Amino acid sequence: MTTARLIALDQILFVLVAAAWAATAGVALTGLRQPAADGRRTRLIAAALCAAAIVVTALRVAGTLGLARAGWWFVAEKVTLALPLVVLPALASAVVSLPRLLRAPSGGAPVPSPRLVAFPLLLTAYGAVAGVACAVVVSSPVTAGGAAAVLALFAAAAVVSWRLLGPVRAPHYRWQTAGTGVLALAVALAVGGGRPGGTPHSGHDGGAAAPGLSVDLLRGPAASAAGGPAGARPRVRRFTLTARPAVVRLASGTVDAWSFDGQVPGPVLRVRQGDLVEVVLRNRLPGQAVTVHWHGYDVPSGEDGVPGVTQDAVAPGQAHVYRFRAEDAGTYWYHSHQDSSVAVPRGLFGLLVVDPAVPLPESEDHLLALHTFGTRPTLSVDGAAPVDGLARLALPPGARARLRVVNTDTRPVVLGLAGAPYTIAAVDGGDVPGATDLDGARLHLAAGGRYDLTFTVPSGPVLLTAGDRPALLVNGPSAPPAAAGPIVDITRYGAATAPPARFDQEITWVLDKTLAMAGGLPKLAQTVNGKAWPNIPAPVVRLGQTVRITVVNRGTDTHPMHPHGHHVRILSRNGVPATGLAMDTFDVAPGEVWEVALTADNPGMWMSHCHDLAHAAQGMEFHLAYEGVGTPYEMGGRNRPA
Repeated sequence: MTTARLIALDQILFVLVAAAWAATAGVALTGLRQPAADGRRTRLIAAALCAAAIVVTALRVAGTLGLARAGWWFVAEKVTLALPLVVLPALASAVVSLPRLLRAPSGGAPVPSPRLVAFPLLLTAYGAVAGVACAVVVSSPVTAGGAAAVLALFAAAAVVSWRLLGPVRAPHYRWQTAGTGVLALAVALAVGGGRPGGTPHSGHDGGAAAPGLSVDLLRGPAASAAGGPAGARPRVRRFTLTARPAVVRLASGTVDAWSFDGQVPGPVLRVRQGDLVEVVLRNRLPGQAVTVHWHGYDVPSGEDGVPGVTQDAVAPGQAHVYRFRAEDAGTYWYHSHQDSSVAVPRGLFGLLVVDPAVPLPESEDHLLALHTFGTRPTLSVDGAAPVDGLARLALPPGARARLRVVNTDTRPVVLGLAGAPYTIAAVDGGDVPGATDLDGARLHLAAGGRYDLTFTVPSGPVLLTAGDRPALLVNGPSAPPAAAGPIVDITRYGAATAPPARFDQEITWVLDKTLAMAGGLPKLAQTVNGKAWPNIPAPVVRLGQTVRITVVNRGTDTHPMHPHGHHVRILSRNGVPATGLAMDTFDVAPGEVWEVALTADNPGMWMSHCHDLAHAAQGMEFHLAYEGVGTPYEMGGRNRPA
């Protein structure tokens, strides 16, 4: 059974365990409060429920042992908290309570003491409920605060139950008992409230040493200062992007959108390797600030376009200039990072292509942007208006073609190319060494990711599918059958490259959905290491270090992780060695463990986040900071990156 299925099974079992023990305790208490003869049947039902609860508890223990094989991250709170709190009382229930329920007296025999019989059952029920609480409020690593919160509530429930099961006392005694519970709840909230676990983002505040370098100084060169080979100045490519409202017209109806230059996608920015790119962003969007983030392009930190980290958001009526050298060829895209979970779905994005200095062999080179407006998936070809039906493209047979497929959505998509063998020539902008032909195989493309697919145009039609719908038909009046082959494991595609010989630092990101402090309030948030933005401590690296990052998904959502300013090399997935492919956005599915290598070669302060932008807005965003680098900008207020 896969780790993802074990996670799902564990979630079912901890609810069943809690329900079984709660029902057992409730029925037993009812039977114990009845006269011996009248309550005999009820107590026997309680005994049967107790036996069933023991079986379900044993199944949960077995499930935990199965999860443990995937790694300690998946069972940390279960082994240290959840299981001991239910298993130990369950043993007491089996030894003390169950035999007395089975020996249910009849006639005039006295009923067993409720405190003796019911208390172990109640303790087990509280422990089972604590297991549910652990799944909601405790992640990995298990913190002292989270453990103390769960234990405080468990202990309070035990004390209150012990007293209430005893002899009837004066009214003030019940007030004391209630006060104990309220006090325990207050302590639990105070201790386990998800306080910050360290400096969220060094350089933003006084929690770290004073920064020696501001991101404001890490900018692209001005045209007058940029020198190329042998001192020659590079070609300067100047663009202006104006954010403003627009209307997107689809076959299924119109969409009120936000746009760059009145079109969605925004203008295609196509430059040549070595060019100096200068982009002026103007904001004419009423009531909405904007920025431009160059997704996947490793620009200098000060040009990264993240409000509150590398700049202030550009308010309506204002402008901002971005400059960077186009050093890396490939397929990239740009989008606003201000309120990105709203802005990108509404249309504030466009495509960036850097052609290599040496021309590519493909004579047909086309851009395909996948984007969903609400529930309507669309495809834009070469920057044209999006189509929510079948887009068409005419290509000469025999020509070599390159389709640059960009997933601008916040969810992954499965692609299929039918009608011709094809090659994944590039992933996330970088060429794939040793790429091999595929025929009928399908591809999993992460949110924000890009694949360059190359093939020789056949005499017949070629069909590109996206998800379960035909998206693009190349030639021919009718489409061939959609590709239905296996999904390629992209981590094993291409020729293997040697992993780094050593690592200077190890970092772990445990992804989960738990109760955490977010925006000053406790919320069910998307978390990293049990914390939500802005309380996630920033890993701090030094220039030149090689860092191994282990990414663990304990939850039930897929998380496309996107560290800004760097590509990472994939080392392994679920313990299986990878080819070392470089990616800037990689999908970590539920139950998966990825190991990636990051080379700290681009100094700055970098946002890292899940590119399911709703998850980022719910807390799954943090920083990767370089030692000695700070920022004068502040999060919050006008600066809202997610």
